Amino acid sequence: MLENTVSHLIHNIMPSAADYETAEDALSLAYAADPTPAEWEAAARQAKRRAAELAIAIDGLTDRCAGELACSKNGIRSLVAKLCIWPGTNFDRTDCTERIRGVANAYKHGTLSDPRLPIASEEDVLAVCTLYGMDVYGAGKYGGIPEVIVRDTSGGQWKFLADVPVAIAAWMRFLIGHGAIFPLGSYRVCGVEAHP
Repeated sequence: MLENTVSHLIHNIMPSAADYETAEDALSLAYAADPTPAEWEAAARQAKRRAAELAIAIDGLTDRCAGELACSKNGIRSLVAKLCIWPGTNFDRTDCTERIRGVANAYKHGTLSDPRLPIASEEDVLAVCTLYGMDVYGAGKYGGIPEVIVRDTSGGQWKFLADVPVAIAAWMRFLIGHGAIFPLGSYRVCGVEAHP
């Protein structure tokens, strides 16, 4: 049960997450070499592109899972969202799956017209120098180093490096709860353990 969904997560999403993390590391190195924005702009574009590619892959879990479980996509999204909590805390990130879905759609369409999505356009996916204290403690990079940030329609700013591991871990827990079997091993996503 759920073999196609698990296969997509293991063979497409996990490598895409590694590519995204590598792009974020390259952005940090470019910034460390020269903090002038013009000097790290290409690395920022690469990180945004890898983030969007990963978002599309993660968003693809819903279609696969809905087909294998014969359930509605909205119902699955709602159940997975309830499992989104920053590891080791009670910090609720239930909106992270919708932000990821928004990033995927913004990459495909540029400007979004779906009012259910928490972002309005590709302009809401930014690579910027962040402030200290932004988002949950331990999430993403330390303040002042550029990373991919998602700005939602309410004005909130969220680290994509924090949304990704939370969403993937939530998907793993959801799938296991519905009978999926994962290969034994440790799963690390963007520097965070993603335990099924």
